Amino acid sequence: MSITLSNWVRVSDEVAVNTSYFCAAARANTSFTMAETELASTHNGGVRNVTATTAGTGDSGKTVTLTGTDSDGAALTEIITLPGSATTTAGTELFKTVTAAEMSAQPAANVSVGFGTACGAKIGGGGVFGSYRITSGGTGGTVSFRTGGTDGTVIAADLTGGSAGTNGAMVSAYGTGAKLVNGFYVTYTLDIADQILAFYAG
Repeated sequence: MSITLSNWVRVSDEVAVNTSYFCAAARANTSFTMAETELASTHNGGVRNVTATTAGTGDSGKTVTLTGTDSDGAALTEIITLPGSATTTAGTELFKTVTAAEMSAQPAANVSVGFGTACGAKIGGGGVFGSYRITSGGTGGTVSFRTGGTDGTVIAADLTGGSAGTNGAMVSAYGTGAKLVNGFYVTYTLDIADQILAFYAG
């Protein structure tokens, strides 16, 4: 029995890294003043990892606690530990919103909070996956399809060629499709994929 692929989604996020998007550089005593609390519409509903950028060398071991939501809208928290140098430290969780950022102690120099290069999106809820096609970005790399969340189990991975605008082959789950009761998600690194088109039912 075949399936009718009644839904489709386009995943595309080519927004450059912004190290002060959520919080401008400041010596926050406790809570940062939020400049933004959600990613812009140009992220097309996707999610990104969050970064903390230090300007000084005296903040080793201090932490930034992030509060927000994930691709499903569920509550998400992450703690980023600052190094003892002026650098950008990237978190690993993928946030759709960041509603608060708090320092464990006032930093010796300015700290800003932004987003990095790790991208992801929710493609569909529980249902049946049909097919997808990836358009490569300018950098070759791996696009991972997952179930259970953007940090969930990898069920398939595809490599892009690194030639921007080149379409990969259509990948299909034949027959009755692949049932994904825990949802369908994708993760990749900025510039690896210009867009991902996925078709599914349910």
